Amino acid sequence: MLGFLGFSNGQEILTWQNYKNKYIPNGSYVIDPYNENRVTSESQGYGMILAILNDDKTTFDNLWQWTRKNLQREDYLFSWLWNDEVKDKNNATDGDFLIAYALLKAYEKWGDKAYKDEGEKIFNSLKNLIVIVKDNKLKDNYLLLPATYGFSNEKYDIVIFPSYYITFILKELSYKDNLWKGVYNYTKNILFKTILSTNLKFNLIEKKLIPISPVNLDVYRVIPYTYMAKESLEDLKTSFSEVDSFFKAKGYIPFNYNLGSLQQEVSESPFCVYRFFYLLYNDEKYLERYKVLKNNDKNNYFCDTFELFLD
Repeated sequence: MLGFLGFSNGQEILTWQNYKNKYIPNGSYVIDPYNENRVTSESQGYGMILAILNDDKTTFDNLWQWTRKNLQREDYLFSWLWNDEVKDKNNATDGDFLIAYALLKAYEKWGDKAYKDEGEKIFNSLKNLIVIVKDNKLKDNYLLLPATYGFSNEKYDIVIFPSYYITFILKELSYKDNLWKGVYNYTKNILFKTILSTNLKFNLIEKKLIPISPVNLDVYRVIPYTYMAKESLEDLKTSFSEVDSFFKAKGYIPFNYNLGSLQQEVSESPFCVYRFFYLLYNDEKYLERYKVLKNNDKNNYFCDTFELFLD
């Protein structure tokens, strides 16, 4: 999506064809080998976007028609998990965003209005998952529910996932719609003014965000998402400063980093996380660790997806 000049540094370069061979072997859905070859709405959205970037309309149409047939619900959103059948009918808002965005970009590239119509239906349905909390002292809080069910039943709290505020998508939407403009502006408030964890709790009484989970791969995505939106990463450094300090002291990033704790697990984040942190902090030590881990991790659908996005 955005060139990252010279990053390969002797590493084997992943191609779209190689990606398809590994992760889209039947041509219609994207599998995750590290998770029992499961299919998610997220993986379908990523695959559709990559097909557009590689001008591969055949693969795009195959992915979209399979997704539409097997995952789409009556509200136009998508069941998030499939493995031979739908395993969880609940949606995942980020997957919905990625699929809808891909459809709009497909319309721009290939001119078929049916893509645009389907994408707009999805985005209109997603608007129902935006909870606006008024705050007299601050601007409105635009809380994007991670799914239709399960995140707004608490009496005083709403849980949000920062990575579901997909910066490069919301930035484009903000030019066309005032509601999405509000969500996009709030996205920057979250990312640049909060110590991030994978899940954040918004307290409806105090009207503030509170980290409630470890920091892991799910939230690290906000780094490339922000980069892909051509936004400055400078303010984002504060959001991950504790993880950066740990890496400088210990030489690795835990798979699940526990904020404010001296006790961290020894299992390590995959190679793409180090690429993300190299983008953010421009520290050569992240690049060195990236090279080592990438050589030993050949079937990582998630990381390979972002390799293609960033190359």
